[in-house]
Amino acid sequence: MSSIWILGGGSIAQALAQHAQAQGQSVHLLSTRPASYADPHANLHTDPYPSPCSAPVLHWHRIEHWHEPQWLALLDNLPLPEQIVVTNGLLSNDQIQPEKRLEELNLQSWRLSLQANTEISLQLLAFLAGRMKRQDALQCLILSAKVGSIQDNRLGGWYAYRASKAALNMLIKTASIEWQRRFPLCSLGAYHPGTTDSALSRPFQSRVPDQQLKTPEQAALCLAQQLNQLTPENSGRFWNWDGQELPW
Repeated sequence: MSSIWILGGGSIAQALAQHAQAQGQSVHLLSTRPASYADPHANLHTDPYPSPCSAPVLHWHRIEHWHEPQWLALLDNLPLPEQIVVTNGLLSNDQIQPEKRLEELNLQSWRLSLQANTEISLQLLAFLAGRMKRQDALQCLILSAKVGSIQDNRLGGWYAYRASKAALNMLIKTASIEWQRRFPLCSLGAYHPGTTDSALSRPFQSRVPDQQLKTPEQAALCLAQQLNQLTPENSGRFWNWDGQELPW
């Protein structure tokens, strides 16, 4: 049975976990949220170091903080999966809001954005480099954002979020080049899921036409399709939710 690691426990992550289970995959989901957030119909296990199962299972691993090594130690006790998806992201919360003007910038929001949008993937990629062997085959897709594209930036604003996603994009692109040399059967890409009805986008949905707002289930299906299409030949690219390639 193939397996997938999903980092994050938001709407897209949970919808993807349900889709993966339906496709017969064993799912390991890491989240700071408790397992009570999981779909009540999921075949849910919360054992931190589970035994292999014959049926598709959602293993929900609750972690305290992403900035501590706890979650990497947990992954180190699991066999490498065939697929990995990173869904973590932060646009706004009770501490930060997207900046419209330079005067609104502050170091706290800058650091929080980098931690949530860039550093988790950085830690994961460094961890994988120490675990993977040349003969391993792995597909890894990391959720980025179209506003992180430098070439596509025509509106300005949202400084911390844009910069953290641009840094993430450079991390992915650079790591993919190293993967080509060291792990030629593996593939790595950045992915923009589009505007999805989730906690991240909800404060900013008022200007989004209904036909452009995807449900988490729709977003997960598009994500899974792109993940399955990742190959060493198209590794190192930035994909839109509709399968089109985006400029870095």
